Order: sequence, then C-alpha cells, then structure tokens
Amino acid sequence: MSEDINGVLLMNIGTPSAPTTTGIRSFLKEFLSDPDVIDTNPVLRWLIVNCIVAPFRPRKVLPQYQSIWTEDGSPLLVNSEQFKVALQNKTPDIRFELGMRYGDPSIESGINKLLDAGVTNLLLCPMFPQYAQATTGSCLDKAKDILQTKEIRYETIESFYKEPFFIESIVEQIKNSPNYHNSELLLFSFHGLPERQIKKLDSSGSYCLVSDQCCENKSAFNEKCYRFQSLETVKQIVMKLSTDKKSQLCFQSRFGMDKWIQPDILEVLSQSAHQGTNNILVVCPAFVADCLETLEEISIRDQEYFTSVGGRNLDLVPSLNTSPTWVSGFSEFLMRKLK
Repeated sequence: MSEDINGVLLMNIGTPSAPTTTGIRSFLKEFLSDPDVIDTNPVLRWLIVNCIVAPFRPRKVLPQYQSIWTEDGSPLLVNSEQFKVALQNKTPDIRFELGMRYGDPSIESGINKLLDAGVTNLLLCPMFPQYAQATTGSCLDKAKDILQTKEIRYETIESFYKEPFFIESIVEQIKNSPNYHNSELLLFSFHGLPERQIKKLDSSGSYCLVSDQCCENKSAFNEKCYRFQSLETVKQIVMKLSTDKKSQLCFQSRFGMDKWIQPDILEVLSQSAHQGTNNILVVCPAFVADCLETLEEISIRDQEYFTSVGGRNLDLVPSLNTSPTWVSGFSEFLMRKLK
C-alpha cells in the first residue's frame, strides 16, 4: 500500500495582479461580488459593485497600491510565497501551495497542483487567525466546492487566534520592535466587519452586540464571533507580555455606509492625541503577512492622520511574515493537525 502524502493549501484573500486601475478593478469586482463579503440583496450587490465601486474606486485607491508595490510584486503575495517556501524548507515531507480567494494563484490552481504532486491527505488552512465568514468561511466554502469533484481526504482549520505559538510569535515581534520601550500605548488593530456579519453567527439572535460586555467571556453564542476572538487574542498577548503599558483594541478598514464594529481606529487615534498620547505602537494580529492594510493604511495614512490631530509617532510592529518563531511554531501546528 502506498504511503499517504500530506499537503497544505495556504489560503488568503488575494491581491490585484498589478498596481493599475485595470488590475485593481478586476480584483475588486471579484472580491466584492462574493456574497460573503457584501452580504446583501444580490441585485443591490451588483449595483454597488458595478455602478459605484468598479467605475470609481480603482482610480481612488491606485496611489495606495503604488506606494507599497515592490519590484517582486504585491507585498501580500511576496510575503505569502516566502512563508510557503520557509514552511516547505522546515517540513519537506509536506507539500505546500498558495491559494488566493480572489485573483491568482487561485484556490483551484493550488488544489490542482497539490493533486498533481500526488497529495492524498489535504489540510485546508486559511491564514486568518480569527474566524469570519467573509474571510475564513469564504475560503473554505470555495475550496470545498472545488473538492466535491475530487477524490481526496481533507481537513480544515478555522482559526488559531489563541494558539500559544501564535501568541508567542506576536509577543516576540512586539518586544523586538525598536519603538516598543518608548511607546505610551499598544494599539491592537484588527480588520473591521459590518455589525450584521457578527450578528449572523449568533444563533440566539439576542446576544452579540447587545451590550458592551458581550465579548468579555466565552459563551455558546460567541464562540465563532470575530470580535470575541479578536479580544481574546489581545488578552493573551498582553498577559504574555507582562507589561504595564496601556493597551487598547480597535478595528480598521471601514468601508461603505453600514455600521461596523467598534471602536474605529481613527476615533481612537483622535481621542489618544487629544489626551496627550504622542507615541503609539500599532500591532495588527489579524494579518500574518504585511499587506496594504498594514504597510499603507497604518504606516502611511493613519500616521498622517495621527499627526494631523496632534499626535507624534505612530509606529507599526511588522506582521509575522517569515519570522523564525512563527515559521517553526506554525509548522509544528500543521504537523499536529495532519496526524
């Protein structure tokens, strides 16, 4: 009997193919046409994407992508590829491929490459520490849909928001930051979500976001709540840091007119500046690879905003990318899942 060959599909959101209006428009149309992302009436979603976003937003955000694009391409794709190579070198007995939910390399191409390599046991691994249907859920749904026609065993990972190796890796990144000791506030910024997407996972319909304390403790109604998991990640990091520095959670990347989970990063920055806080260190535990949201939104736009409202220094702790502790810990985590 032939021996099983293990494979891992590392999934992420994706990126435009190029920092051009054409490349960005193509990416945004595919991204925002996903009902898991804009979870509204299909006709309304089509109108939003094709009549509002696609015609106008690519030109508006073009400078943002151009400001971070590297000679090797999109930072998200470059960092993801380097992480894949690092994992492959660490665990040569496991086959790794990338699969982006939107754009290239696609989830389907990643699955096909693993099958062509003879993989018989597949692990689907969205690279989002905290679960959200718009990210992890959408990636897994897409992969499962493709695998319906394939003969292969597979398992899934839904989150790793409080795994010790993940927490330890972030703590190490924070401590290694040259701006850590002089910082007055550790600001933990997570990608935001519309409130309605949080409430959809509350089976009771009367628990999530009903009070400010709904995420303070785990319950049967918030186990898969993105906001709860984000708060738990911060609690674990702060406890492991053993610091007396002030810390706060916030959410970034708000888009559109819907009500999003709070507090928003810009409101926190404004309030902090008005209270006399001059040096803020931002940590982004929802992003394991540096990308537009960390390199441009935080490091450029939010830094400019902070100074405009009276603050001084807004510094970013780099994402985990290919840090040795992260690569080692994640490879061990995968091996445990594949046993």
